[in-house]
Amino acid sequence: MLSENQDSSTNERERINALQRHRILDKPKEYQFDHIAKLASILCGVPIAIIALVDEEKVWFKSATGEFRVFDTRPPGLSIAQKEGLEILADEIISQISLKKKSEELAANNLRYEELLNISAVSPEIHCILDYTGNVLFINDAVTKILEYTVEEAIGLNIWNFCHREDLDRIVKIIEAGLKKKIKEFVIDFRIVSKTGVVRWLGWSMVAKKGRWYAYGRDITENKKVEHELMKLSFVASKVNNAIVINDANNHVTWVNEAFEKITGFNLDDLKGRRLGDLIAGPETDMALMERARAQTKMNQSFTVDLLAYRKDRQPIWLSIYNTVVFNEKGNVEIEVEIIIDITDKKRVEREMLEAKEQALQLSEAKEMFLSVMSHEIRTPLNAVIGMTHLLMENDPRASQIEDLNILKFSGENLLNIINDILDFTKMETGNLQLEALPFNMRGLTNDIITSLYIGAAEKGNVLELSYDDRIPGNLSGDKTRLYQVLMNLLGNAIKFTDQGKITLQVKLTAEDAERATIHFEIIDNGIGIPEDKLSYIFETFTQAKTDISRKYGGTGLGLAITKKLLELYNSAIEVKSKEGEGTTFSFTLGFNKAAAGAAEVKAIAAPLSFTGKKILIVDDNEVNLLIARRVLGKFDLEMDFALSGEEALEMVQKNVYDLLFMDIKMPGMDGFETTRCIRKLDGSYFGTVPIIALTASTLNNEHARFRESGMNGHILKPFKPEEIRDMLSAYL
Repeated sequence: MLSENQDSSTNERERINALQRHRILDKPKEYQFDHIAKLASILCGVPIAIIALVDEEKVWFKSATGEFRVFDTRPPGLSIAQKEGLEILADEIISQISLKKKSEELAANNLRYEELLNISAVSPEIHCILDYTGNVLFINDAVTKILEYTVEEAIGLNIWNFCHREDLDRIVKIIEAGLKKKIKEFVIDFRIVSKTGVVRWLGWSMVAKKGRWYAYGRDITENKKVEHELMKLSFVASKVNNAIVINDANNHVTWVNEAFEKITGFNLDDLKGRRLGDLIAGPETDMALMERARAQTKMNQSFTVDLLAYRKDRQPIWLSIYNTVVFNEKGNVEIEVEIIIDITDKKRVEREMLEAKEQALQLSEAKEMFLSVMSHEIRTPLNAVIGMTHLLMENDPRASQIEDLNILKFSGENLLNIINDILDFTKMETGNLQLEALPFNMRGLTNDIITSLYIGAAEKGNVLELSYDDRIPGNLSGDKTRLYQVLMNLLGNAIKFTDQGKITLQVKLTAEDAERATIHFEIIDNGIGIPEDKLSYIFETFTQAKTDISRKYGGTGLGLAITKKLLELYNSAIEVKSKEGEGTTFSFTLGFNKAAAGAAEVKAIAAPLSFTGKKILIVDDNEVNLLIARRVLGKFDLEMDFALSGEEALEMVQKNVYDLLFMDIKMPGMDGFETTRCIRKLDGSYFGTVPIIALTASTLNNEHARFRESGMNGHILKPFKPEEIRDMLSAYL
């Protein structure tokens, strides 16, 4: 027996643990133990020798700390030399067992080392071992891809020689400072320069141990680029005045810039993980608009909204929110970026502008109403003045009265023209003047204008002529009245400011196609002219070229302003060329649609001098107007009835049959519109067809629509001329 049995349980546990640590139980046959057993058999001169290992339950026939037995058929004793030999063999067994354990551990370590080498060989990152000065002792194949050196070339080179010059001082300082503080591990980024000069960023993990640097370097060039871009974006986002909010795919806030806190008072802690809209909404926030915006983000759509929101202190604030959805590689929403602009001041200005616009509109309407009322109040007595003047001139006045009546007629008509100019200008400024499109003949219009002005021009010793292009189409469509007004204004001015001279109206075709004709107009005179420095002022309202013009020649200074605005309605502009003392030329170009061949302008019907057998009703609350109407209409052999109110007119219409009604508009009680509507509602075809002509001194633009809406057939503007009344009667009787 190699050793004595151990009585101590502690020794027994240690023996069992030793067997298990060496991991030799339950192993296949091993020749080393066979040789030792055979040597023991020879040494002792016995036929059998056993190496037995005993654990808690079994006996294994090989052992380091078990029993070493030799057997024989007869029991001879062992000599001292044999016993010493067995002890030596037992020690050898222990050595073999320990050596075997170390061999197994070494093989396992070699396998792990080979695996690590294999991993480092295929790794795209640099793995290297450096001596304390930085010389490369070991490096993997990644050095070829990153630094463009072979492994053989890199061994022995100093790693710091690859470091970018601009980074070297920084790295050395960091490492030296760390080593002084007993820091052995470093994580640091620096640039390296490859064999061909390519610069890359590497992120290094370095450990100093026993005079060696164990280093691992990963290419982070792309990360650095992204980081650099993010830094720039972050810097911009943090410095801009507009708020920036970044949300995750679920519309929860993850980041806000400083401007957001300045604008709203909320910081990231207030918002993080919450929806922006839930925090900034308030009593007057348009929640429907917010929900529509959120629905768009759910459909992966960006949006822009202007929203009334509330600051952290609950003060209202207007925000313009521009939301952009950012997608990942799979096409799913990754983040939402919202740029938010404080538009509170803009909204206030818009509100003020809207209020100012409404006030201006109210002022414009008030101005138009005021002028219309004043027009009515002025035209009503003016109707009597002009009407009585006509009547007096037709009643064979004495020779001494004719000049006085002519002065009265001229003054009345001049006053009427001034009123018309003011009202026209007001209509154009308020946008209530619109052009008509009716057939007319350009040659006939211009001939009529020249004819009507001829006497006035001749009285000043002027020659007035028309230069007309025969190529101009015969039938055109346009607003004959407004064109007449423009030409009369310009020719009237030319005559006014020219003495013993020549005024020419040139009308020339400049372009034509199947549907339109473009015509150029020039009004040329050799009168007093306009100073060059005054040319820009003459189209302003109530302005004339010189302070003495109004005193010497008269006029309100509205004519050219009205002309300019009328031409603007045609999308045209007026041009002027003038030289003081030599004359002036005004010119403009207008486009007209061609009228159909059968749509020539309606020629005035030759009005009869008598309407015997026709009965009319005149409705007017002003007795002077009734007197004028009785005197003017009495010349046409008409049978006439008169009513002083709408109610009286309604009764008379139902008791009598009239061929035509002249209806005043402004009357106390039932006005002319209401009276006409009541008549049209009466049963019977007569009440629906009897002609009703409005007599009005008002020029409100919307009254033309009211004439038609109430059922009126036409209107005559006070003060009216006898020939206008006669023409109206001729049209309907």
